[in-house]
Amino acid sequence: MKKFALFLLTGAFFLATPSFSQSNIRGTVKGVLMDTTDGKQPLVNATISVTPLAGDSTDAEYTVSGKGGAFQMKGLRAGQYRLLITYEGYQHIAKRFSISDTSSVVDFSTLYMRHADKMLAEVIIQRPPMGIKKDTVEYNAGSFAVKPNAVAEDLLKKLPGVTVDNSGNITAHGETVQRVLVDGKRFFSDDPKLATRNLPPDIIDKIQVFDDLSDQSKFTGFDDGNRVKTINIVTKKNSRHGYFGRVAGGGGTNQDYDENINMHRFDGNQQVSVLGQGNDINKQNFSPQDIFGGGGGGGRRGGGGGFGAATSPQSTGVTTVWAGGANYRNTFGTNPNHSTDLYGSYFYNFQHTSVQQTDSSISPVHTNYPSDSAFVSNGNSNNISRIQSHRVYLNLESRFDSNNSLIFRPNVTFQKSTPSGSSFNEETDNHLTPINSSNGHTSSTNSGFQINGTNLQLRHRFAKPYRTISLDVNATANINNGYGYNYSINNIYRRNITDTLNQFYLDSLHSWTVTPSLSYTEPLSKSQILQFNYTHVYTRSTTINDTYDFVDSVKAYNRFDNLFSNSYRFTQNSDQVGLYWRIQHAKYNFSAGSGVQWTKFDSYNTTKGIPVDHGYTNYTPTVNFNYQFSNTSHLRMNYAGRTGTPSASQLQPLTTTSDSISFQIGNPALKPQFTHSLRILYANFNPGTQRVIFATVNASTIVNDIQSAVYRNALGGQNTKYVNLDGTYNVSGFFNYGFPLKHPKSNLNFMTNITYAQSQSLLAQDSLSAAAGRYAHEYTRNTGLNETIRWTTNIKKNFDMNFSSTTGYTINKNPGAQQSTSDTAKAGNVSSSTNLNTFTETLSTEFTAYTNSGWLIAATFDYTYAYTASNTYTAHIPLLTPSIAKQLFKKKNGEIRLTVFDVLNKNTSVSKSVGTFGAVTYNRTNVLSRYAMLTFTWNLNNFAGQNQRRMPGFFPGRFRGDGGGGGGFRDGGGNFPIN
Repeated sequence: MKKFALFLLTGAFFLATPSFSQSNIRGTVKGVLMDTTDGKQPLVNATISVTPLAGDSTDAEYTVSGKGGAFQMKGLRAGQYRLLITYEGYQHIAKRFSISDTSSVVDFSTLYMRHADKMLAEVIIQRPPMGIKKDTVEYNAGSFAVKPNAVAEDLLKKLPGVTVDNSGNITAHGETVQRVLVDGKRFFSDDPKLATRNLPPDIIDKIQVFDDLSDQSKFTGFDDGNRVKTINIVTKKNSRHGYFGRVAGGGGTNQDYDENINMHRFDGNQQVSVLGQGNDINKQNFSPQDIFGGGGGGGRRGGGGGFGAATSPQSTGVTTVWAGGANYRNTFGTNPNHSTDLYGSYFYNFQHTSVQQTDSSISPVHTNYPSDSAFVSNGNSNNISRIQSHRVYLNLESRFDSNNSLIFRPNVTFQKSTPSGSSFNEETDNHLTPINSSNGHTSSTNSGFQINGTNLQLRHRFAKPYRTISLDVNATANINNGYGYNYSINNIYRRNITDTLNQFYLDSLHSWTVTPSLSYTEPLSKSQILQFNYTHVYTRSTTINDTYDFVDSVKAYNRFDNLFSNSYRFTQNSDQVGLYWRIQHAKYNFSAGSGVQWTKFDSYNTTKGIPVDHGYTNYTPTVNFNYQFSNTSHLRMNYAGRTGTPSASQLQPLTTTSDSISFQIGNPALKPQFTHSLRILYANFNPGTQRVIFATVNASTIVNDIQSAVYRNALGGQNTKYVNLDGTYNVSGFFNYGFPLKHPKSNLNFMTNITYAQSQSLLAQDSLSAAAGRYAHEYTRNTGLNETIRWTTNIKKNFDMNFSSTTGYTINKNPGAQQSTSDTAKAGNVSSSTNLNTFTETLSTEFTAYTNSGWLIAATFDYTYAYTASNTYTAHIPLLTPSIAKQLFKKKNGEIRLTVFDVLNKNTSVSKSVGTFGAVTYNRTNVLSRYAMLTFTWNLNNFAGQNQRRMPGFFPGRFRGDGGGGGGFRDGGGNFPIN
C-alpha cells in the first residue's frame, strides 16, 4: 500500500511538471518607475506583472517596485512577454519584450507614469495574487485556478495560509473561521458551509480574511478586543445581475442516493438564494445543530478524538439528510446615511444518524481490590437519532441618518429529536474476573426552541468625533420539553447484586437570559478615547428532571424515584461596570481597562427542598496592542481575563446518578474560575516574492479551575465531586510559511502547530479516604507536534491537484498520583503511571485531469497511519475514491459522473482517549462502506450583458481573468494599447 501511494503521488507530480526539454535560457527584465510630475519622485510598491503573450493572467509573474522605484524580474524563459505596470491613481504602462539567447537582459531604464483621470476607461488595476491591507489579507481569486464544476471551498483550499478539512471546517492563519460573508453581508446566518459549499468560484473576484470587529467597535472606533475570524467573498461586478445555480442527482449501489439543488438570483443589492439537498452518504452542505444535545440516544460510549480515515465529508456512523432553505437580502434607500439593509434566512433539516460503536479500555488503577489488579472495560452500543429543525434568522440594519442607527438580529431554532439506543458494558479485573456489567436501552422525545444570540442595538453618534452612546440588548432562551424511557439490568458481581431499572422520566428546561448594556465613549484628544460600560444580566431557569419507577403490581410508572430526580429553579442577577482607555496613532493603537462584576444567584432544589444562594465579585481586565510595521506587516497582542461561575447543578449539595453505579456529587463551596488569556499574532507578506508568514501564540491558565475529585466505589463505578484546582495551562503556537513555485506553477506551504495542555484531577482510594480529604493529585499533560506540508497547483491547462502531508506526534502523559509518602500510605496506591504517545501520518491527494473535449478523470486518496507506542497499536487506513466524468451539451454545462467511494473497501474509524484513573480507551465506530454512484449535474447561469463563452464548468472567464470587480487581466478587445 505504501508503494502504491508513493507511485500515485509521484505520477501525479510528473503530470503536473512541464517538459524538461524546454530551453535553459533564463532572462531578466528591469527598470525604474518615476512620477511625471517632476521626474524625480520614485514610485514604490507599484505592481509589475509579466505575462507570456501565449498565456493569460494565471500565467503572470508578479513583483513590486522597491526603493527608488526600481524593479527587476529574473528567471524568465525564452519567449515573448507582455509587461504591465499598474499603480493606483496612475495610468498603466504596457510594453512588449522578448527573451532570447541574444537578448537575455531587457532594461527599460526609466519609465514615467502619469496621473490618471478616474474616468479614463483604460485605467485598470491588476492585483497580485495576494496582499495585506492593514488587518485584512486579500486574495485575488483570478490568480488561483480550480477544477471544472468546483465550489468556493475548492478555491479556499488553494489560498496560502488557509486550510479546509474533509468536513468543510475552515482554518485561516491558524484560527477557525466562524463567519463567511458574501459582499460584506451575512449569508444564511453565520453558517460558513452554506456559502463555501454552494457558491461557485467563477463569480468570485476576491477572498478577504480578517478578524471582524464587534458592531460596537465598528461604530465607536474603540476596539473592545472581541473579534471573529471572518472570510468575505467579494463577487465580480458582472455577476451581481443575473442568476446562477446547479441541479444534481445521483443513484448508486446499495440504494444510495445524492440529490442537490442551489439557485441564486443577484440583482445589485437584492439577492435571493434557494438551497436543497437529500442523501444517505453523510454529505452535509451545512453545519448541523442539536440544541438539546445527546442526540446519540444513550449508552455508555468511549471517548473520542483520535485518528481515523477521512470520508467525504469525514463522519462516523451513517447519516441520511433532507434539508433546504432560502436566503433573502436587499438594501432599501440609495443614500448610505439613510438606508436599511434587510436580510434573513430560513433553513429546514431532517437528519437520521445510525451509530454503532465498540469500545475497549484499560485502567491501571488500584483501589479497593488487590494491588495487582486493573480495570478492563469492554462495551458496545447501537444508537439512532432523528432530528428535525427549523432555523429562522433575520438581520435588520437601519441608518436613520449619519448619526443614528438601529440593528436587530433575531435568531430562532425550533427542533424535535427522538434518539434511541441500546448498550452493553462489562468491567473486569486483569484476571478477567467480572466486576460489574450493564445492559439496557433508552429512548426519548424532545421538542422545543432556542433563541440564540438575538440582539438589538440603538446607537447615536454626537457631533463631536468619537463621542457616542449606544444601547445593546441581547436575549437568549432555551425551551425544551422532553420525556423518555430507561431500561437497564446492572450486575454487581462481587456483591452478588442485580439491579433492574425500568424508568420513565420527564426532562425539561425553560431558561431565559436578558442582557442590556449601555456604552458611552468620550474623546480625550484627537488620538485618545475613554469608554464607559454598564451591563446587567438577568437569568431565570426552571429544570425538571423527575423520574418514575415501574411498579409491577399496577403495571404503571407511578413510584417517584428521589435518587434519579433532580429538579430546581435558578435565578441570577449580575451588574458590571467597566472603564477602558484607548490611544490610536498611525503606526499603533493601544487600549486597556477593566470591568467589575457583582453576581448574585439563588437556586432552589424542588426535589430535595434545598436552597443554594451565592454571591461573587469578579473582574474583567482587557489589554489590546496593535502595531503596523507597514501596509503588509503587523503585530497584534491581546490579553483578557474572564470569570466563569459554577452552574446550579455543580453547586447543589446533592448526590445524583443516571445508572445506579456511578454518582455525581455537588459542591456548594465551589468558587468561580478565572481564565487569563494571551494572544500574539504576527503577519508579514512580501508582495514582490509573494512570500507569506503568519505566526500566532495563544496561552491561557485557569485559576480555581472546576475539575473532578474521583474515587472508585464499592459497586465498581465512580463517584465524582466537583472541586476547584489550580494548574490548568494551555499553550499553542502556529507558524505558516508559504511561497509560490514557478515551475510547475503552484503554491507551497509549511505549517507548524505546537500545543501543550495540562490539567489535573483528584483521586482517592475509597469513600473513607475521600471523606477525610486524602486525595492524590493526578496531572495529565498532553503535548502535540504537527507539521503540515501543503502543495496546491495553479496550472490552468487540463490539470488540478492538491497534496498535503501532516505528520503528528502526541505525547500523552498521565504520570499518576503525585503525593507524599505518608499520604500515599493513607490513601492507598490509587494510580500508576500511564504514558501513551501516538504517531500519525496523513497523506491526502486530490487531482483532476480533463481534456478540451470534456472528459475528466479525478481521484481523492487519503492514507492514515497511526502508531501507539505503549500499546503497540498500529492502524493503516487507505481511502481511495476515483471518478470519471463527461461534460455534456454545447456549453459544457452538463456533466455525468461515475464515482466509486472507497474502492479498496478499507474505510475505518478508530479513536483513542485517555480518561480518569489513566484509563486508555479505544473506540471503533461504523462508517460508510464502498459504493458506486452515477450522478448527473446541470449548471445554469445568465448574467446581464455577459459574453456567453464558456470554459469547462459553465461559468465564463474563470481561467481568463474576467476581472469583474477588479483584478482580471483582459486580453484583446482594445482594453489598453501595446507600445
